[in-house]
Amino acid sequence: MKQKIIMLMVMALLAAETGHAQRQRTVGKARPTKKAGRPAMQETPANSLYRTMLPATAKVMFVDSMAVAKADFLAVIPMDSEVGRLTARQTGTNAQGGCQMQYQDGFGDRRIFAAGDTTGTTLWSQTRLGSAWGQPVRLADISGEDYMWQDYPFLSTDGTTLYFSAIGPGSIGGRDIFMTTFDADKGEWYKPENYGLPFNSTANDYLLVIDDVDTLGWLVSDRFQPQDSVCIYTFVPSGLRQDFTNDGLSTSQLEHYAAIRSIRDTWAFGSRSEALVRLRTLAARRKAKSGMAAGGMRFVINNGRVVTSPSQFKKAESRRLYAQIEELDAMIAKTEQELESLRSAYHRQADPQTARQIINAEKQQARQREDLRALTLKVRVLENQ
Repeated sequence: MKQKIIMLMVMALLAAETGHAQRQRTVGKARPTKKAGRPAMQETPANSLYRTMLPATAKVMFVDSMAVAKADFLAVIPMDSEVGRLTARQTGTNAQGGCQMQYQDGFGDRRIFAAGDTTGTTLWSQTRLGSAWGQPVRLADISGEDYMWQDYPFLSTDGTTLYFSAIGPGSIGGRDIFMTTFDADKGEWYKPENYGLPFNSTANDYLLVIDDVDTLGWLVSDRFQPQDSVCIYTFVPSGLRQDFTNDGLSTSQLEHYAAIRSIRDTWAFGSRSEALVRLRTLAARRKAKSGMAAGGMRFVINNGRVVTSPSQFKKAESRRLYAQIEELDAMIAKTEQELESLRSAYHRQADPQTARQIINAEKQQARQREDLRALTLKVRVLENQ
């Protein structure tokens, strides 16, 4: 019995020593070090500028959008000849997305264009003197260092507001749209300013066109587009810039509007139906001008016959009536322009007299369209006899 007790005590002592050794090994074992986290992304000047501009994102109604090939977008913008003309002075685009674009005003006596080489492009102005163009003059007030690779100029119909795109310290990413105005008294351009959101983005924003005649505008950007494509956004410009400052939107909501993620969500900022009417009127006017410029016509007599020249009418009376149709077409276009001007004036200030003028002009236009239908029917009846 005494031997059994001694054996149990020895076993207990051995167990205690073993446990102590295990604890010693555990304590002595190095603990795995915690992996270092990723370093925080550094704030770039472009990111900082974007965050500063975000609360001032403009409320803009975008009527429609269309994706087109980057090489062809100048030909797709439905700009009226009264507003001006856009052409590319080089084939294709350079590494910075420029094409050395030229803007020529509606009178055909002034143009602003981009010119340069592989080291950069700047803006130049040229004025017609009689039948010839004067020497180009560089817009030296627009710094080539602060606004690099200047291109895509557009001069507003007021002759003093210039929009263009460039790359530089004042950009929030890629090309940005900048605006400057001309001080006629000093004979110089003010320092250009970034035109802000949603017109600019972290992608490339190439061109901004504002048609004061039809109260329409177009923005060309490659945001959300493949490398060889751009998106042309049709929007309604406003005289007084409004933003979301007092709307209490979250950062994600502001970014939604700033990036133009949904044009449908912007339709609450204006009358899209009225804008579409103006867009259709513009398209019809351009088509009519194009037909007149080409010296052609297209008058449908029936399913099997289309007249493309007044001399093709079989009867002299048809030719006389068609001359009246052309005059009436011109009158309708003029009335439409007057209506748009009156509507714009009424939108700025709801005046009873302007409202009456709008009603009278609409009645006049309705009568003109009815007369046009009647004359067209007469010609078809005569030619089908």
